[in-house]
Amino acid sequence: MSGKLRRTAAAGLVLAATLSACQASNDAAPSAPNAPVNVVTDPQAARLHGTLLDPPLPRPTQILRDTSGQPFSLANRPETELTVLFFGYTHCPDLCPTTMADLAVARSELPARLRNHVTVVFVTEDPKRDTPGSLRRWLDGFDPAFLGLAGGSQATKTMLDQLYLPPTRRLPNPEDPVQHPDDDHPQHHHGDYGVEHAGIVYAFGPGNRTVIYSGGITPDQYAADFTRLLDDTVPSSGP
Repeated sequence: MSGKLRRTAAAGLVLAATLSACQASNDAAPSAPNAPVNVVTDPQAARLHGTLLDPPLPRPTQILRDTSGQPFSLANRPETELTVLFFGYTHCPDLCPTTMADLAVARSELPARLRNHVTVVFVTEDPKRDTPGSLRRWLDGFDPAFLGLAGGSQATKTMLDQLYLPPTRRLPNPEDPVQHPDDDHPQHHHGDYGVEHAGIVYAFGPGNRTVIYSGGITPDQYAADFTRLLDDTVPSSGP
């Protein structure tokens, strides 16, 4: 496969994931950016259920705040950590809760020595409704170890651009009904709008590897990939 065809395939994966986002719009789909990445075609990459990129995408360097108000840098993480990144929002009717549930099951299937090296990061693109408290409660329903970051800012717009994803946008009249995960919270102002966002899961692994998942991945497949990405870097006697 030529370099041009590999780049086209990678851009197609990004576009397919975008079109599978939580909310669909009647407007034209955003165009895929010109992604300077190639799909790896060697036998080792074929063992993965996700798509290994070559060259790997660098981790975003922007600093975001977590649900405790502390600064968090995706770029400044331990060398042996597998950082799993997803953009979404808690009022999502389908893709976000499904993805978080799948990642929670996958993480629970790993042996403790590997599980402790997997950090799942959820960036909300709806900070108006996803207050730190409501985001924390929502993530706790999947895995208390999941990290929540406040997005919907210029910083995340830059991150999306660096990851070759289209910008997030608000949909005032979503086709799917809006979920209200925090209805019992008196200070939570929901608003019946949706958020269109990309549907790719990014895994930034040890050895400067980047794997993307564009949908249709089962928890068992995530767990198998996470094991392969970590097994050769995490000691068998490690924590």
